Formats: sequence, C-alpha cells, structure tokens
Amino acid sequence: MSVLTTFKEKQSEYNSRIAAHIIQPRENLVLQELNYRICVLETFQAFSKSAPMGMKGDALSYHYQLVDAYVKSVLSERQFGAKTDADGKKRREAAHQSLEKVVESGRKQFSSFSPSKPEQYSQAVSKYINALLPVWMQYRDTYINLQEVFQNGKQ
Repeated sequence: MSVLTTFKEKQSEYNSRIAAHIIQPRENLVLQELNYRICVLETFQAFSKSAPMGMKGDALSYHYQLVDAYVKSVLSERQFGAKTDADGKKRREAAHQSLEKVVESGRKQFSSFSPSKPEQYSQAVSKYINALLPVWMQYRDTYINLQEVFQNGKQ
C-alpha cells in the first residue's frame, strides 16, 4: 500500500470522526498535516505523470519551472507543528538542510538539461521527485510525526 493510499484512509477516518462529532481538538493539527501531505503528494504525482515526453526545450523548461516553483514553496511553507525542545529544533534544521541539498542537486541537474532521447526528461524529473519526497517526509516528521501518531495515538 502506498503512503498516499494510507494517508487517504487515515484522512477518511478523521473525517468520519468529525462527522460523528467525536474528534478531539488536538487531532485537528494531525488532520491539517495529513491534508497538507496528501495535497503535496498528489501534486508531485501529477507533475511526474504529466512530464512531457519529447525533446522540445520550451515544454521541458516550462514543466520544470512549475516543478521548481512548487518545490520552492514546499521548502518554506507550513513550518509549524508540535512544540519541541532544542534537540527537536536542531533535527528540524538538519532535515531542512538535507531537503535543500536534494533541491540544489536537482536544480544543478536541470539547469543544463539537454535530453538525448524523448523519454529522458520524464524519467529524470520522476527520479528527482522520488529522491525529494522521502527527504521531504522526514522533514515533515520533525514537525508532526504521522507514523508515530498512527502507531501510538500520540499528538
């Protein structure tokens, strides 16, 4: 089962709890994070699936500009979550730096990208997204660790 599928199932459970008026106030932060991650994962999935096949620089460049603009927003948005101590703040900073390194590596790769075959860009952007997402998930876990919440019921 994919992470996205798991998240959607959990989202459905939370929405059922809301409909039944039994959700706890602290669970709202988890639901917000869950909704956010689903949105980001679906957006990157769409970017990956819609990557142009071909060698026309304009189409490839435009698609990558969209991907990069979205990545830029993901780097800076929603920097809130559960309160943490100094060690937690250091983990957040280290995870953010790791994410920035993956982004910079991708930017370098695509700054002079020139495909030699029609499917090369599509493959490369999918590979970039697949490298980015696990690091982004680790970063997000420094704010709200959804796996821990799902396993232990902690908020």
